[in-house]
Amino acid sequence: MKFALVVPILLKLFLATDACTEIRVTAEDKTVVVARSMEFMIDLMSDIIVEPKGYPHTAERPQTCSCSSPAMTWNNSYKIAYLNALDSPIAGADGQNDAGLSVGSLLFPRFSKYQTIPKEKCDSAISNLEFAIWVLGNFGTVEEVRRAWRKDSFPLVWEQPLKGNTFELHWSITDKSGDGIVIEYSEQGPKLHENTIGVMTNSPPYDFHMLNLRNYVHLSKYAHDPLVLGETTFPATGQGSGLLGVPGDLTPPSRLVRSAAMVHFADKTKKSDEAVNLAFHILNTVDIPRGVAASHDHEDMADYTSWIVVKDLTNKAMYYRSYEDLTIRVIHLDKVTPGMKLKIKVGSPTIGGFVDVTGDLQGAQAHTEL
Repeated sequence: MKFALVVPILLKLFLATDACTEIRVTAEDKTVVVARSMEFMIDLMSDIIVEPKGYPHTAERPQTCSCSSPAMTWNNSYKIAYLNALDSPIAGADGQNDAGLSVGSLLFPRFSKYQTIPKEKCDSAISNLEFAIWVLGNFGTVEEVRRAWRKDSFPLVWEQPLKGNTFELHWSITDKSGDGIVIEYSEQGPKLHENTIGVMTNSPPYDFHMLNLRNYVHLSKYAHDPLVLGETTFPATGQGSGLLGVPGDLTPPSRLVRSAAMVHFADKTKKSDEAVNLAFHILNTVDIPRGVAASHDHEDMADYTSWIVVKDLTNKAMYYRSYEDLTIRVIHLDKVTPGMKLKIKVGSPTIGGFVDVTGDLQGAQAHTEL
């Protein structure tokens, strides 16, 4: 069966929206920015949590382990900042550390399969909800993660439910050099993929997305030449004809193709603030308003973009906005010197909203000359 026919069959069989999108932007001054949108069908009540270097962690125990079994422990080797989910201190949805490492936990439904934890391995096991926090606390570069993976020194990963919800996840890991990988646990076992295009979404697995991009080799940032049929010429109806055929739906493969085109076709940015600005603009192309990505089973619980985070890995800054307030806020890790864990709610209070500039209107002189 041709691959072009396989794609829609897989989408129909396996995919709901389950929408998260991550992109990587590198400025000409070598600033690396990683941006990510979070979509889910309920309010995730996310906080941004900042933990100091040395902060202690004790992993949750799998159900196969008794209360007397030793649990895995670690202390942060770095200052870390991350967004959680459902008010849980262990559910690391996305974050960065002050070494310039980023980890994004993206939904991976119907393809994830985690590991069975023997009783004698309880002290080297971590849940999928804690995995991102563990990586942020223990590694400073992607190459360090690779080396640990190759040495088989990673903990075993098991699936932990959270308040009645199951979060099937895979992870995108990027550092301030722009190096990036994707880690997945599936029926094929644990896999580490090189993230060469700097874009990530959800199911199916990463290697499927790389193959699917071959269906869009015709995409271009440049307008197409007019079509000539006999003696009649058909010019494009406007700018953007090079992107004719770019998928506009909200499935993960389509969002990956669309985001990849935007990242690699957009003008290069010179420095960090431009890269951050571009990242927000690109994620606007996959932003999901409430109600447009519903299912017949949960029509009143449609996926929507609850928040967007843009991480400047070079300058150790975390920018974010919520669904209710498009005001962009920022936390500078270098300016935070906590001796304890700190947090701030992502979605409230609304501190920006709409700015009334009616009183700023000024007189304008009309010009009649051409």
